[in-house]
Amino acid sequence: MLDPNFDATVVYLYETTEGAAGVVVNRPTDIPVSDVLPTLAEAAAPPAVVFHGGPVGVEHALIIGVADGAINLMDLETGAGAESVRVFAGYAGWEQGQLELEIAEGAWFLASSTPEDILTPEPAELWRQVYGRQDGLIRRYRNYPDDPRLN
Repeated sequence: MLDPNFDATVVYLYETTEGAAGVVVNRPTDIPVSDVLPTLAEAAAPPAVVFHGGPVGVEHALIIGVADGAINLMDLETGAGAESVRVFAGYAGWEQGQLELEIAEGAWFLASSTPEDILTPEPAELWRQVYGRQDGLIRRYRNYPDDPRLN
């Protein structure tokens, strides 16, 4: 993906009535969750910072949590009661059919998610970890250099 908003990212996708949406799960900011949503500070998975979820709606928080081993979109009330949460500023969105077209063009790789992906304590290495557990050609991308010009 040549768009800098999505370079070396892992996007957790969820459905909406208008199309597809998702959050970038591996771009932490320096903003502590406790500064923005203190009621979620206890449940925030390390690193307990707000993550940059995408280029759309960055002024709004989106909460994804893990409860009973399942990944869920949450509100403030359910988030405060979750085992672990991640707070995102913004999201990524696609109009009806847009994401499917981009996938068909080869702009995205699809992989199953795990709660560990959403809550990883090492977000910088997440895309390599996700690629590494895939089969076939996609697995090779885990070794892709951060800057291929320096290779």
